[in-house]
Amino acid sequence: SAQRQFDVLYSSLKTVTGGAEAAGMAWERLTNFASKTPYTLDQTVKGFVKLKALGLDPSERAMTSFGNTASAMGKDLTQMIEAVADASTGEFERLKEFGIKARTQGDQVSFTFQGVTTTVKNSASEITEYLTKIGEVNFGDAMQNRMKTLDGAITSLEKSWQALYLSISKRANHRSNGRRPH
Repeated sequence: SAQRQFDVLYSSLKTVTGGAEAAGMAWERLTNFASKTPYTLDQTVKGFVKLKALGLDPSERAMTSFGNTASAMGKDLTQMIEAVADASTGEFERLKEFGIKARTQGDQVSFTFQGVTTTVKNSASEITEYLTKIGEVNFGDAMQNRMKTLDGAITSLEKSWQALYLSISKRANHRSNGRRPH
């Protein structure tokens, strides 16, 4: 099961990054990111893939910001990334789950968050930058705080089990192929 999940995630990364080498580098970055956050590798990779597939920048800055916003709101990383993805295409309904209201006015969008209205150009890059800044400015330490809770501890334990299962699967595959594990 762990190997199958790895294969599916890695295959998605290969598709959106353009090849095995880029997928390997992204995998390392995302594994490191997931290890320091209350989010699983599955959520992290799926979020990265969704952003990349839409032509958005799944940088560590963006992933951290969206993770902080999701943590602050008690949501899953995937929910925030889907809200950002929708917003980048002009669909703002999901942002309401995060307390963000949007109103389109011609080639501009006005967002209201915590009583403050900010107007940006109605473009994927400006909308995404606005949403990134919310996570940085308003919720900069939300993931760290969540990691200190029981939920964070349980997620860390789940990630450790996943890593163990994947390690066992890799060793079994090496042995069945007549190779010794490294």
